[in-house]
Amino acid sequence: MFNKTRCALVFATVLAAGCGGSGGPSPSPAGTGPTPQSSPTVVGPLDTVQAAVTTSVISPLVTATANTPLQGVLLCGNSVVTQNVLDIADAFANGLASPTQLIVTTPAQAQAALAALLSNLSGLLTTLNNGALACLGTSGGVATVPTSNPLAGTPLAPIGAALLPPLTSAAQQLTASLNGSAPPITAVQLATILSTLSTAFNQALAQLPSNVTGAPVVGGTLVTVGNALTNLSALANAAVAGASPTTLAAGFQALAQSVLTDVLTRVLPVGVLQNTAGGTAIANLVQTIQSAVATLTASLGTSPTVPLPANPLGGTGFSAISGLVTQLVAALPTGLAGTAGQSPLTAAIGALQSLLNALLAPLTGGNGCILRFLGLC
Repeated sequence: MFNKTRCALVFATVLAAGCGGSGGPSPSPAGTGPTPQSSPTVVGPLDTVQAAVTTSVISPLVTATANTPLQGVLLCGNSVVTQNVLDIADAFANGLASPTQLIVTTPAQAQAALAALLSNLSGLLTTLNNGALACLGTSGGVATVPTSNPLAGTPLAPIGAALLPPLTSAAQQLTASLNGSAPPITAVQLATILSTLSTAFNQALAQLPSNVTGAPVVGGTLVTVGNALTNLSALANAAVAGASPTTLAAGFQALAQSVLTDVLTRVLPVGVLQNTAGGTAIANLVQTIQSAVATLTASLGTSPTVPLPANPLGGTGFSAISGLVTQLVAALPTGLAGTAGQSPLTAAIGALQSLLNALLAPLTGGNGCILRFLGLC
């Protein structure tokens, strides 16, 4: 029931062993671009959040950034964090329905989501290099991990150098498990894989300059991935150590809160906009979203197996998000320079930052700006 897999749109850079056919993408309707993954690999209490973020935030931005290097980054950010990480988190939540069996049932449920995570982290390396659309959906197997660092010679080289060894090792373990030449992965193996990935990614992130980690969308995605892996690894290690259901529920809630906050303030460049506005900001939009997310996810700490509301982003605290997405979608096609095949980092540090500055610029004589409804000017 929980290991529902499908051969999704997977580009050549991350061909999955379990997908048949050529592995090429299906054509998208003109002007719409690829569709971010929205179907969960693991059915659980976070499904509604995954669907809401993908549909309301990521999909419009993916469409707006068609033929630009940022589209692939948005797809990867959604696939890795909103889909894969939260799918594995859902496996832990489902395990909490029967805590004494958690370390047996959770790895089995998480296996397909872990395969997708390895595939999409491999694809992220290519995407960060040239904007390739390399993170589209879930696979039925484990992707081929690059044998050399796709980011070599770029400011993001430390990420590829750090990730390739643990990705290669994890892919070998999981492939053996999936093809039957080794037993199913255990809770200890799952925790170890997540820990090595988290450590490698975050150590690499610490080596990057602040203008990279602070770059709109690209830097926000990298920090979001790092934070998500950290919190997921902590949850997995606590489960292996025999932590109480109460402790595990708190870890699950903390992971969900961190991921949702990061996606809505870092991948969606709310924090960059607020920082750009500086002292003119009337309202602390980031803090407002953080508070709304904390309220939304609070129930997971006590009832981790109960699904979140059907419209989790419909609360008052999230009311500004739809307006912000609308404004960005309207501005991106004409305001963002760069074409697919170029470095997303170049676009984020240059053209995108200029675009965000323009959104805050007065429209007429200093009497307002495009984002006035956010209280930023």
